[in-house]
Amino acid sequence: MAEISAIDLAPYVPLSGVLALLSAACLAMGLGMAKSRQVQEDRKPLKVISWWWVLAGGLLIVSSMWGTSAVLLHLADEAGPAKVELRLDAVKTGLTVGAGAAGAIALLLGVRRQWLGERAQAHQEYDAAQKRITELYAKAVDQLGDDSAAVRLGGLYALERVAQANVELRQTIVDVICAYLRMPSGAAEERGAEETAGSESQKLSQDRQDRQVRLTAQRILTKHLKRRSSGSQDFQEFWADIDLDLRGARLVDTDFRECAARKAIFNQAVFEGDANFWGASFEGRVDFWGASFGGADFGGAVFEKDAEFGKSTFRYKAFFWGASFWGGARFEEASFEGGVEFGGAMVKVDLEKPIAWPSGWALDGDSEAPPGCSRLIPAVPLGRPSDDVENEPDAPAKPA
Repeated sequence: MAEISAIDLAPYVPLSGVLALLSAACLAMGLGMAKSRQVQEDRKPLKVISWWWVLAGGLLIVSSMWGTSAVLLHLADEAGPAKVELRLDAVKTGLTVGAGAAGAIALLLGVRRQWLGERAQAHQEYDAAQKRITELYAKAVDQLGDDSAAVRLGGLYALERVAQANVELRQTIVDVICAYLRMPSGAAEERGAEETAGSESQKLSQDRQDRQVRLTAQRILTKHLKRRSSGSQDFQEFWADIDLDLRGARLVDTDFRECAARKAIFNQAVFEGDANFWGASFEGRVDFWGASFGGADFGGAVFEKDAEFGKSTFRYKAFFWGASFWGGARFEEASFEGGVEFGGAMVKVDLEKPIAWPSGWALDGDSEAPPGCSRLIPAVPLGRPSDDVENEPDAPAKPA
């Protein structure tokens, strides 16, 4: 009887099928590893393996064994004298292929089991991190209500750290800081008439401490709202798309130079000292209705939407040099006790919304401004006061 070597049987072994199974297994492993990296973002409920997947796996094993055996048996019947040995080898090869298919399915199940373990671990780590963030946030907010200025300062810095590390919490933390600034000064309001005892020096010390806390809250806002170039080292400190709600707040020496916010509400706010908004930009509506200013500088500021300054009061001269008003602008009943300067300010005139400028200023129809825009110019010759300013008392001088 002729001996059958491995080389003689090689044409009958379905190597392509084995390679296909191995490729499918490798692909499944790669997909499983890729999905494990997205586990923190994928919080969808896990689907249980359906019964038809089990049925499909069984059919794969059976069909691979049957198909391989059928092909090899057919080839063995045409082999002549070595028919018996080839038929036995065909059966062995079919069983081997079936075992390989079962092994591939087992490998896929193992990959899935590993992915489930990593998914559970990642979810636990994510939940633990979120719990820690929530605890830090709650503790920091609680510190803002403490009587001690040092504790309140610690709460503000803790909120800043939480916001810097968690983009999704930045607007919430800015809202908390704005709410703190809207609250009455603890040293001035909360004592009331109850604290008749105590020296003036103690009260003055409390006032100074409260002022420092409020200045720190303002600095945190302005620090992270200042525009930075994308290539700068501190670009990550910029908080984009932030809304400010400081209505009725008492702000001290406000410095919003080159800050960028989405929209801002400052109606009836009190600006003690200088209010510097030089180069600031606002994407949304800005409301300064009824606000009270000392000195104010809005030079180069950009107002993309409505700019409301109705009934606002400026005790010293206000500057809007080079400001850009691309939306509606209203200054009805605004009081400029020290005068106002709009030199070089640009206005978009093709608007349906009304525009109201302070007395003594008007749009220059003959300016060389871009199409659809105009510049603000004095409505009366320079050096000649308008009628409504002639009878007004002399504007107070800004203290040095």
